[in-house]
Amino acid sequence: MSFTLTRLRPALFIAGLATGIPCLAEDTTMGELNVTMTANIVDNTCQISLSDNGEVHLPTVSRYWFYKSDGTTPRLQPSDAASGTRFSVNVESCDGKTDALQTMTFRFKPQSGNWPVESKQVFMNETPSESGGAQNVGVVIFSSNDNRNVVDSNGEPVAMVAAAPDTYLASYDFYARYQNTSAVISSGKVTSHVLVDAIYQ
Repeated sequence: MSFTLTRLRPALFIAGLATGIPCLAEDTTMGELNVTMTANIVDNTCQISLSDNGEVHLPTVSRYWFYKSDGTTPRLQPSDAASGTRFSVNVESCDGKTDALQTMTFRFKPQSGNWPVESKQVFMNETPSESGGAQNVGVVIFSSNDNRNVVDSNGEPVAMVAAAPDTYLASYDFYARYQNTSAVISSGKVTSHVLVDAIYQ
């Protein structure tokens, strides 16, 4: 199993639009397409790098790893801290004024923009079952600082770490593990792509 972390670069906004409008010889009017795009530009972003180029490989486990001894009750919930595979987000530099910096916030979100229906704390498996993907299994990420899931039940970032102007350029540790999203799972490959960025307050 693997999942990939991708860093967001500050002040970079890329949008793509593809439309297929049939062109008919009889059509004498030009159609209009109105597009509204929304973006956030902030001064307090940071340049980051990721351990192992952002690839995190989780160990192979059996289906029984997900259940209590009765074989049917899920062993862990998305908010339950448990051991996992460690990785680091390295803060290399930050834009703007950092002399009053007090906290670093790490924002993790699915690259696809989609959460599983069952939980916005689990990064979904992107390998479809027809390609050998495990069903009803995803990935959860925790901060090593406080052993909390990096997102709350609404999918909002909660990975905040106390920092100071003279020590914020550092390596921040996280860990990831599997999480079932349903009581019934199937074995197979698990792949998830996650975006992460860092801002300071």
